[in-house]
Amino acid sequence: MTEAVQSEGKLANPFMDAPNAKKMMTLIAVYLGVMANLMVSTTNSIVFPAAAAEIGGMEIYGLAQGISGILSVCVMPIFGFIAARNPATKRLLAGGGFAAGAIVLLVRVFAPNMMAIIIANIFWGLVSGAVFAVGFTMVRDMYDKQKAGVYLGLVGTMMSAAMLIGPFFGGFIVDNVSWRVWSAVPMVFLAVAAVLMFFGVKATKAEAEPFAVKGGKFDFAGAAAITVFLAALIIVLSMGSSYVPFGSTLSFVLLAVSAVALVVLVFIIKKKGNDAIVPVKALKDRNTMVFAGANFLHNFGAMTISFFIGGFIMRTLATDPICEAIGPALAAGIASALMAVLGLFLGPIFGKMIAKSGNAKGVMTLGNIVRIIVMGAFVFVLVPGVPAWVIYILMFVAGIFNSQQTVTQSAGPQIQLTPDLRTLGNSVVQLGSNLGAGIGMAVFTLLVAADPASGMRMCMIVALAAWVVLFFITFLLKPLPESVEDAD
Repeated sequence: MTEAVQSEGKLANPFMDAPNAKKMMTLIAVYLGVMANLMVSTTNSIVFPAAAAEIGGMEIYGLAQGISGILSVCVMPIFGFIAARNPATKRLLAGGGFAAGAIVLLVRVFAPNMMAIIIANIFWGLVSGAVFAVGFTMVRDMYDKQKAGVYLGLVGTMMSAAMLIGPFFGGFIVDNVSWRVWSAVPMVFLAVAAVLMFFGVKATKAEAEPFAVKGGKFDFAGAAAITVFLAALIIVLSMGSSYVPFGSTLSFVLLAVSAVALVVLVFIIKKKGNDAIVPVKALKDRNTMVFAGANFLHNFGAMTISFFIGGFIMRTLATDPICEAIGPALAAGIASALMAVLGLFLGPIFGKMIAKSGNAKGVMTLGNIVRIIVMGAFVFVLVPGVPAWVIYILMFVAGIFNSQQTVTQSAGPQIQLTPDLRTLGNSVVQLGSNLGAGIGMAVFTLLVAADPASGMRMCMIVALAAWVVLFFITFLLKPLPESVEDAD
């Protein structure tokens, strides 16, 4: 740890010393970015088909979703590297990411054809980088551990609110007004977030210098290698059931390119050490890797719930009394919404618990127990004829571990990583989310396609196994030494 970091608590801190009004502007900007990001992701599945039906492109609209995941994965380590070397740039990175997202949605509002939406959506990943790689660390920069825990816990509340607003409010607008009008709603959120971020807490490079991670120049070679590695991998995983079929020549070529880029990346990391785009210190830090692994395993298994439960209700339970009364589509939407209800209240509670103990292990263990129970129940109840209300109860209870996960990924790394690793380590942690979701989608899609009759149950069993592993690796988390906490 550098001398500057060791004495961090004794230095004038331009982030913590900023006026409260400036802090609140930055905090609200992060919250708006979180909500807009989820409002868009939860409604893309209805916006893109509606847009294609109006402006054409039914055969290609799926590309818009798949292509957006490429940049979102790549920018995590790049944003983290830049922000760690120069903390003063965090405001520009976050604000720029929000502004880019607003422009993407503005293009969507006025798009003359589907290709315009697809091209613009390439840059949607900048929003994810702004929120997850930079935004969460900014909250910790501005507040001490206790306050940061509560404020980052409220991220769970914002995500839950967005999960309710998106499917219901967004679905209503798309069905009854226009997909263009709905696209303008999160656009306004991001535009306001960008303005608030730019006028919020700021620091000059000189003021932020004592809190910067010391090291060499930007790792362009590493950035290129990790971009090629992740981009090729995500293209195969996200488009394996559509534009780049699994087992096709193109998929094998992309996997080969990804593998070569990974080898190059490993060589660069070995050569440059802590100056690499993914520093060795982060890869060797236990808490960083546990949080990254937890993100990966949770999102891997969560694809079974977020992607398949609604489809199961619509296809298999169409004759259920609830489905017949309100319609299978609305019945499926209610199932997803129920998982967000508890998160409205549990977020700040979980955040405060993590901050008070200095360790996310307790909150994660609680979530893991509920996670395993719920998934174990789904293994047995997802059969034709199960009452819809049984699934509703399980989805409501699933809100406990869903809230735990959102709070853990936002607050955990900020509380439990050392100051010199907080930004870089957080970018590695958030990388696990995207990879877990992408790989989970690919694996479960293949399982269902291979055996439509029992594929659903096999998906749940695989997810359950992943979550059992998650349960055990949680116990590897350790609180920071008191000396580090005191200096923080």
